Amino acid sequence: MAQPATVSTRVGIPNTPAARNIRVQLGRILPLLKEIGLSPTAVRLVGGLPRALLTTRDAGYRVPRHEGLDVDLVMESDAIIAGVRLQEIHGGALTAHKQFANATWHPPKHLSASSVDLISARSESYPQPGQLPEWVPGSFVDDCYRRDFTVNTLALDLETAADLCAGAGQCLVHHHPLALEDLRQGIIRVLHAGSFVDDPTRLFRAVRYEQRLGFRLSGQTMDLFSSAVAGNCPATVSGTRIRHEVELAFLESRVAAVLNRLVHLGLLAGMGLTGARAEEGREACGRMSEADVNRIDMGWLLMLGAAEAEPSTAGQELGLPPKMQVRAEVFRSLLQDPVWAKGTLSDLTLARRLGSVSRDSLVLRSLQVYFPHLHPRIDWLMARAADPGPRLDGRDLIQLGYTPGRTLGRILEELRVLRLAGMLRSIEDERAWVRDHGPEMQAAPE
Repeated sequence: MAQPATVSTRVGIPNTPAARNIRVQLGRILPLLKEIGLSPTAVRLVGGLPRALLTTRDAGYRVPRHEGLDVDLVMESDAIIAGVRLQEIHGGALTAHKQFANATWHPPKHLSASSVDLISARSESYPQPGQLPEWVPGSFVDDCYRRDFTVNTLALDLETAADLCAGAGQCLVHHHPLALEDLRQGIIRVLHAGSFVDDPTRLFRAVRYEQRLGFRLSGQTMDLFSSAVAGNCPATVSGTRIRHEVELAFLESRVAAVLNRLVHLGLLAGMGLTGARAEEGREACGRMSEADVNRIDMGWLLMLGAAEAEPSTAGQELGLPPKMQVRAEVFRSLLQDPVWAKGTLSDLTLARRLGSVSRDSLVLRSLQVYFPHLHPRIDWLMARAADPGPRLDGRDLIQLGYTPGRTLGRILEELRVLRLAGMLRSIEDERAWVRDHGPEMQAAPE
């Protein structure tokens, strides 16, 4: 049987804004990468960066001007040693992944890169479906053929990258024989028939790339995808790894499209993330903003809160932290309150419904995303909660003659609600309210 091979092709670089931005930022960090100590032809740029350089349709590799590149480098040598050298010369932080002889270098902030992943070229095999692969050091060709999809096999050596940064309009690209044609046609294609069985997380990645890039799965890849789902291949992967794949979906710019596609293709079945209202949760995820710094936790609240099953069902299946499961239960109970369907809500109603979570910005922000019409009202509530002013506390009530217990707690809760609603504006107001209403609350049955 013929050995797998890669192809080297000289291609033109589209003059797109993304490509121009990448060239500028790559030009700033390239001199640093050359100090790895290897020949410029012995280190290759791989991953999303060369793919973005070579296509006009790649919306999935955005480089905001305030951020740096995410650079992936593969080399036929020990990547950890290369990372140590970069850190010794330039500083920053280095994380070694000894299990696969890889490393991630986080350069100092003034350099034009968010992170540099350093990868030791290797050949992989899977002892059992869904398990992490076993590997041996390999060549660039071996490393190409362990990848998930043809469009992710594109590679540029550092010498070629330097020419690009100097203004060259063409470059020599190393790739799987079908990669450039698949890139032109917008096709996601696996490299071999057992790809999804070996690593079912590729099912999730296929959907993310499909939706992010506006590509489509090839006919054979779609058949293999459907067969893997029908064979319940995702069950061979730990819940923690599946959770990580869903969390990556929360970070996509077209998150709702990705999540809906995952459901349509059966990848979220059996996880407690479906049901009559679940689509509302997925669509709400699509309204998350890039300014939301905690999109992963917010995504889980929105998905679990709207799902048919109790949050603990998916939480246990996916290994979510217990605190997140509890938070999702709180959010779920809020979503089920019919009061949100009303056109207008009084300050008192809002404070009474949300008083217990008035300091939980994640829950409140998630509620804003789920119910956009509540946005200004919840902003108002959060501002009130952030600046409560003087208040009576339990010691004050004890001094007024109340004994510790449930009644005292109920009075404190009511004071908090009325304070949030703006109905009590001073300690004097609160004392007057306690004087007028405390006795009747004390007399009420527990």
